[in-house]
Amino acid sequence: MAINTGANQENRKQHGRHHSRNRSISDFQPEQLHNVRQRHVTIGAGDAPAFEAAEYRMQREAYLAAQRGLTQDSRAPKQIPSPPPSNTSVAESDEPEEDTDTIALNANGEPAEYLQIHCGINNRKRKFRELRQLGQGTFSKVVLATNERILENPAPANIEEQLDPARLVAVKIVEHGPAGGADKERIDTSLRREVEMLKNISHPSLVHLKACEYQESRTLLVLTYCSGGDLFEVASAQREVLTPPMVQRMFAELVSAVRYLHNNWIVHRDIKLENVLVNFPPAKLAGISDPISFPEPIVTLTDLGLSRRIPDPPESPLLTTRCGSEDYAAPEILLGQPYDGRHTDAWALGVLLYALMEGRLPFDAPPNKPERSRNTHRIARCDWIWCRFGDDDGEWDASRGGEWEGARECVEGLLKKVRMGRRPLEDIESLDWVKQGIAVPGGLQMRHEDQDQIG
Repeated sequence: MAINTGANQENRKQHGRHHSRNRSISDFQPEQLHNVRQRHVTIGAGDAPAFEAAEYRMQREAYLAAQRGLTQDSRAPKQIPSPPPSNTSVAESDEPEEDTDTIALNANGEPAEYLQIHCGINNRKRKFRELRQLGQGTFSKVVLATNERILENPAPANIEEQLDPARLVAVKIVEHGPAGGADKERIDTSLRREVEMLKNISHPSLVHLKACEYQESRTLLVLTYCSGGDLFEVASAQREVLTPPMVQRMFAELVSAVRYLHNNWIVHRDIKLENVLVNFPPAKLAGISDPISFPEPIVTLTDLGLSRRIPDPPESPLLTTRCGSEDYAAPEILLGQPYDGRHTDAWALGVLLYALMEGRLPFDAPPNKPERSRNTHRIARCDWIWCRFGDDDGEWDASRGGEWEGARECVEGLLKKVRMGRRPLEDIESLDWVKQGIAVPGGLQMRHEDQDQIG
């Protein structure tokens, strides 16, 4: 799924009673920090082996887990009803008629919706058959669909294996109007901004908009489908594939994609594991023996819903809206200070790289240690340590992390306050470890799925 469908505010409130972290911070009000000095955390002697043995699991943001069908949370509010079928008659489609002897079903055994969407340079109407839901948000849902003709109902268990992968797409269906009590103008403005961003970007490791259809009651966005799920799942449940070369390649792709955005005066503002999708299913990803020279993009940075254009110099690039996810928010955002989105994107990439290396988020409480302060306070102090690769004091131990030296340099350069020397992303991009992360003659090319327009 090459999209993120937006946070459910009420869902976040309910989850907040059980988790003190992993929530959107759009409405976060920073508490008074009584100790904002740099602080070094000391882990007592003999605690280091517990880093490997400690039971720890990163927590997926609650609303993203629900909307991507990865949990069934009884506390979640009722979802909005599925959108009604398009008012456009199927008979008006440019597609040939399907065999109507059988009723088309989706993977849940329910009648499948056919989505009428104008595509290609000739603006021809195409018919996409819904296969299964990928996610559900407050104002939108995402479905897996295909424009391949299907005369039989494929088995739900392996539905993707039975169809042409080049014709599978993720369709984001955004409801118009004040769904869930939200402000209609705010939703429409956010949607227009996202569509405008998507129409004007083109990078091998960025989400690709194939088509956009505005209808009376909803808007349909056709996006590239990524069959490997998101990077959170890989970082938490498929760690065996995260070898040093694989992480090096993934991070190099993400740095290239974010630098592309910044060079076009766009800041992402919501970089996190959940918003990086993997282009291949787990078996194929595990089978990539040499990630550095693999010819196709491996990951896709998605969800430009919070992205923002910044003015060209000499105008100030500083922003003030606090948005994004708490675990990936830079100190200046949590402290309510004006911020440069390029610097906060760089910080978020540092958090993401640390998580890929360590299998944990940097500002969670250290293993086997009580949470003496909130995550937000640790972020504000830049209070983090190396666990898997650290010594007894949480300092980098070269004997444990020899293969990760280049990654260490990136993380330690990024997880700093700006005034303490956080490295700009252009510096990170110039490091040998990052430059050598993609060794493809001629550079990365767009995925075949992105090159092939739906005509």
